[in-house]
Amino acid sequence: MFDLITTLKEVGLSLEEIKNYMDERDADAFMELLKEQDKLLKQKIEVLTRRRRLLRNTLKMTKEAFDVQENTISIEDAGEEYFIISDRPKNNSEKELFAVVSRLWDYCTKHNAYDDFVTGEIIPYENIVNGSFATGWFSSRVDKKAKSRYLHVKPAGCYAVKYIRSSYYALQEEYRKFCCELHELGYEPNGSIYQNDITNYLSERYADDYLMKIEVSVKRHDENGCK
Repeated sequence: MFDLITTLKEVGLSLEEIKNYMDERDADAFMELLKEQDKLLKQKIEVLTRRRRLLRNTLKMTKEAFDVQENTISIEDAGEEYFIISDRPKNNSEKELFAVVSRLWDYCTKHNAYDDFVTGEIIPYENIVNGSFATGWFSSRVDKKAKSRYLHVKPAGCYAVKYIRSSYYALQEEYRKFCCELHELGYEPNGSIYQNDITNYLSERYADDYLMKIEVSVKRHDENGCK
């Protein structure tokens, strides 16, 4: 009897559940009990695995803040990256943007489709060209391709990368400045701008101190590739 109680406690049953089982136990009930506990344990393992992945990726990003050179553009070859993206905002009101981000995080939580605590922005190429620099989508980075209609693939290629320390409210001006600096260096945007936090409200007291990474696919004015 002691072995039975110990075994059932080990697989996660409460004392009340053990008592209820022991009153009407048989082989079929035992099999169903173990199947149900296996299902529950699998769900707990998935939750813990996701939490550890989130913590490890966020720790990696926070460490990155100590090594980057701020306010300097570098030209880099980059591989594909994957994001789950929001619907496009209907306008730029705070209410609409908040609603769009909330729906994104509800979706990511429901489908276990996020790998860090960062919500990024994607500025479509057409909004760079027209000078509005309006957000096209909000994004949540994932480590691999997901089967989702909201999957967005950032293409591999030649990217200009800049780390800035700023607030979210100043981002459009930072994008504009970024593109002007690219032009002076002999490059022009060749795709969307991607913005992702390195540090944010989780680690910084003041909004102006957030460290962000902005990047955009580029080409030279007179060429099609990286040099």
